Amino acid sequence: MAERSLYHFKRLLEELEGKSGRGTELISVYIPPGYDLAKVMAQLREEQGTAENIKSKTTRKNVLGALERVIQFLRTYMEANRVPPPHGMVIFAGNVAGREDAPDIQLYWIEPPEPVPIRLYRCDQQFVLEPLRQMLEPKELVGLITLDGKEATVALLKGKHVEVLDHLYSGVWGKHSRGGQSARRFERIREYAMHEYLKRVAESASAAFGKIPNLRCIIVGGPGPTKEEFLKAELLPPDLAKKVAAVVDTGYTDEYGVKELVDRAEEVLKELEITKEKALMRRFMTGLVSPEVPVAYGEEEVRRNLEAGTVEVLLLSEKLRKIRVRVRCEACGGTLEETTDNLEFYRRRLQERSCPLCGESRLSLQESKDVVQELMETAERFGTKVEFISVETDEGKQLYESFGGVAALLRFRIQERP
Repeated sequence: MAERSLYHFKRLLEELEGKSGRGTELISVYIPPGYDLAKVMAQLREEQGTAENIKSKTTRKNVLGALERVIQFLRTYMEANRVPPPHGMVIFAGNVAGREDAPDIQLYWIEPPEPVPIRLYRCDQQFVLEPLRQMLEPKELVGLITLDGKEATVALLKGKHVEVLDHLYSGVWGKHSRGGQSARRFERIREYAMHEYLKRVAESASAAFGKIPNLRCIIVGGPGPTKEEFLKAELLPPDLAKKVAAVVDTGYTDEYGVKELVDRAEEVLKELEITKEKALMRRFMTGLVSPEVPVAYGEEEVRRNLEAGTVEVLLLSEKLRKIRVRVRCEACGGTLEETTDNLEFYRRRLQERSCPLCGESRLSLQESKDVVQELMETAERFGTKVEFISVETDEGKQLYESFGGVAALLRFRIQERP
């Protein structure tokens, strides 16, 4: 499943970001698709010769050990495959123990979700991850402008994240109540000040959006007629003006107004991830109060429905980080499964617990597995769609904080046992 591959990719990046070497002993190897693996092997052997000259005995030993791990991995891979995977491959190896007395040389490799863009070998204190991070950047961006006669906000919708780039105040006075020449002169001054304010908004938007090659569209919103006056004044550069896809009424012009703009421009943004996510969460929230929309939440209830094949869409928070463990009693042979946030803490506490079946204190940890990975595997068996929900939206935060990060849209409800 694509969701599983992307999840593994993100989790590997998270893991590697936390690794560091005591010296320049962590190796990163980027191999583009179609590249000759024999040439990579030849370069790595040359690097072994270079590494022999490293002054620090510990660093030299760890670098040579990491290079040997990579070479052995490539040799095994080449026995079954003549070329890299379709998107190429990236290999990381090195001492990740972070200590000198007990080295721990590990190797990680991955075929990324997009073609590897560079051929690279580097030995450093951290793994080279930036080319992989860039693959997770949203490919389509949306410009957002909210404004009225008093203030304006310029923001960017990046995937599921709204980033406020600028906030401006007009400084324009309210309407003048007196009549005669004084009122007309005041109105001319006010019109000039309003034009200058709208011009500053356009300049801010141009600076924010003008250099984005993959800007999908611009949406303008706000209360009252100022937004229409802004567009009618034709202050945006022509290349940006033609990208204005919608003008939407909102009640506010601050950061809250920007989020309101995204919600109200749903029809324009319907193909974007954030709109799909909000639609899924609205359906789930509806199901909490309406028996006509079957839903489930909480890990145990969702597991029960998954195993029964009743889940249509499994909703998982992108922030969910839990471990599923299987424990066995050495006295009676009974087993139990539980979920924990901290595996090491769970191991320590396990020594103090008694078996719920026989009462003996002989429990041992048999297996541990990432909860998200396990739930996705179960979903795959039953043809259930998996959707990851970010915590960038209010709905996504609620899924994580109020429902444990696990929920489901059901095909139908399980019949309760009498």
